[in-house]
Amino acid sequence: MTLRDFKLKMISELSSIYEMDELNSIFNLLSEDYLKIPRSKILLADEIHLDELNQTLFLSALERLKTHEPIQYVLGKTSFMDLEFKVNNSVLIPRPETEELVRLMLKEDLDGKEILDIGTGSGCIAISLAKNLANAKVTALDVSEDALEIAKQNAKMNNVNIEFIHADIFEYQSEKKYDVIVSNPPYVCESEKSLMKKNVLDFEPMSALFVENDKSLIYYTSILKFASKTLINNGFLFFEINENYSTELENICKLNAFYNIRFKSDVNRKNRFLLINMPSF
Repeated sequence: MTLRDFKLKMISELSSIYEMDELNSIFNLLSEDYLKIPRSKILLADEIHLDELNQTLFLSALERLKTHEPIQYVLGKTSFMDLEFKVNNSVLIPRPETEELVRLMLKEDLDGKEILDIGTGSGCIAISLAKNLANAKVTALDVSEDALEIAKQNAKMNNVNIEFIHADIFEYQSEKKYDVIVSNPPYVCESEKSLMKKNVLDFEPMSALFVENDKSLIYYTSILKFASKTLINNGFLFFEINENYSTELENICKLNAFYNIRFKSDVNRKNRFLLINMPSF
């Protein structure tokens, strides 16, 4: 079997699940990873013959993809902020929107600051900040031990030093003060499940995605209360948010005495990020 033969087979068997652009992307990711060749050489697919081991790898990946399993889980890794991260179904696959959040944060002067990432998952936010802010002291918190294990592996793989805390933000209390608190908490309502694809619903951790319809802002409320006690004067609070609840979220911020509020749009012009700057007294 040549690489081209596999590509034709993949297109034939997955075309009902993925658009052609996505199929090409998946094919390139598999080829780069399994054959350890640059994308430019993949263009010579007609001439690349797959040995028995590689045939097994490619065909096994195809069977998993046919179940709608995300390519990131098939490969066991993904790219975020030009860094490589291990992922499995105990952590969410990092999204482009979250990359936008990190880039938004890096526009501020955060080097040398004490930073807390709440609900770290794979560690993509915390690790990317630590990688780009050489003097920052980054702490990452998550309720899931399995997620923290992946995050710890990712920190080691990306050669950054991060403190990890296993805790539930609804119960956690800290005497420590932070300059910056960031969170991308669960914010998709149960009622929105019908809009989600099988590759998300069947494989990604539901507890990291969804909240009950009548508790849409429960995580933000808890984090704001925590921040009111632990965020220093003139500190920063960053959130990724559900654009449908920006007005309600603004009201909750004001109830917790956070008034310096700025919403930022993502590339799709949706209110996706909230930046709060604590006043200096």
